[in-house]
Amino acid sequence: MIQFYCANVMQSVLDRGIQVHGTLGISDDMISATWFRLERSARIYDGAGEVHKSSIAKQILKNYR
Repeated sequence: MIQFYCANVMQSVLDRGIQVHGTLGISDDMISATWFRLERSARIYDGAGEVHKSSIAKQILKNYR
């Protein structure tokens, strides 16, 4: 659950940083573009967010059967 939450927080922070810097934020002149690419690819090869959500939901709902 922490891994999923942190990935979303990191994406939100990077997205805001890119928004603040405008076009410069997505250029290779700023480190934010590199971080955004690395963060996004890490979320893909770590496993889809929907898979994490489904797994957590199953664990939580197991207690209510």
